Amino acid sequence: MKAEIITIGEEILSGQTIDTNSAYIGGRLADIGIEVVWKTSIGDRLEDIKTAIRSAWQRSQVTIVTGGLGPTADDITKKAICVAFERKLVFHDEILQEIETRYRQRGTKMPALVQNQALQPQGAEFIANKIGSAVGILFRENDRYLVSLPGVPAEMKSMLDNGVIPQLEKLRRHDYIEVRKIRTIGIMEATIAEMVGDLQPDSENLRLAYLPSYRGVDLRITGKYADAALARREVERLTAAIINRLGEHVFTQGEESLTEVVNGLLILRRQTVATAESCTGGLMAKMITDISGSSGSFVGSVIAYANEVKRKILKVPVSLLDSVGAVSPEVAEAMAAGVKKLTGADFGLSTTGIAGPTGGTAEKPVGLVYIGLADSNGTTVRKLNLSGTRERIREAACYTALDMLRRRLMGGT
Repeated sequence: MKAEIITIGEEILSGQTIDTNSAYIGGRLADIGIEVVWKTSIGDRLEDIKTAIRSAWQRSQVTIVTGGLGPTADDITKKAICVAFERKLVFHDEILQEIETRYRQRGTKMPALVQNQALQPQGAEFIANKIGSAVGILFRENDRYLVSLPGVPAEMKSMLDNGVIPQLEKLRRHDYIEVRKIRTIGIMEATIAEMVGDLQPDSENLRLAYLPSYRGVDLRITGKYADAALARREVERLTAAIINRLGEHVFTQGEESLTEVVNGLLILRRQTVATAESCTGGLMAKMITDISGSSGSFVGSVIAYANEVKRKILKVPVSLLDSVGAVSPEVAEAMAAGVKKLTGADFGLSTTGIAGPTGGTAEKPVGLVYIGLADSNGTTVRKLNLSGTRERIREAACYTALDMLRRRLMGGT
């Protein structure tokens, strides 16, 4: 089954807004075995939207459109759908009543312009929006689907997950689709390909896809068979073989993030962690506390950006700071040990480095980062030579630190 994504908005074309919707939609469709083969981004022009919708309807079984469903003059997706399918806009009183009820429950007055949301294409089915006022639109004809969703990511995700994906899953009439995701860290895509190259399936029924990012490489295995048991067996066989090859580079199967995995391991072992951050400026603490339930594993953090804080709070010896400097393995070790002792946590994690784009020298270039990990057995330090933007360097340092802790919790080094 082939699918197409259409994103609408001048802000996407101009680069003012990053198109995260397509990535999410593509991932969710892949989870149920629907392949995205086309993606189109267009501005707020009726003729262009109409042409894109007609083209997609002819060549794809599933078309998902995002954007342009608001009540203002530049929101013209509904009009374009009407032109493309030769339909009229019809007023739906029940939709208006539902929107009015929502505004009344919030204790706010509904703007008159919002009444436009009750105008919908003739013959369309609707997808409930529990967050905003824009109603999702669904056309179906001879197993072809066109879905139009709001461009606001939170609304789009909620409606896709709860109103669209369950319907598309029903299209599995002839094949059973089994999907697994393997998440890795600390290993490059090319290295993975070398290690598992001979396992690469040569059948259309079983497929292996590489999904690299600076956070790690995800592997998606998709099995499509007429028999459910066969699909599950073949996918599990390949999954087990790949995990066996990649070893501790695999941190989970499924959608869990690295931080969620670390949090789960700490809670399982009834242990805690504290962080001492210099170059990452509290980012690692944020990543940890973004996880619900992290209060059971995270004690606290010291953002020791200045040397005075390193010295006074973390008790890093002034002699170290004077002799080797803040960006050094010795200071990373002292910071990790210091925050562990200060907070009473089982583990202390530290970061110190040069995130750039300025501040580097020939001896200590931008991207040089040291990670410290302290526990009851002592402290270990890892040196990193990272590249990219300031944001990328800081995030990579945090992920490496969390992965060091994960491996220690798993009994590695």
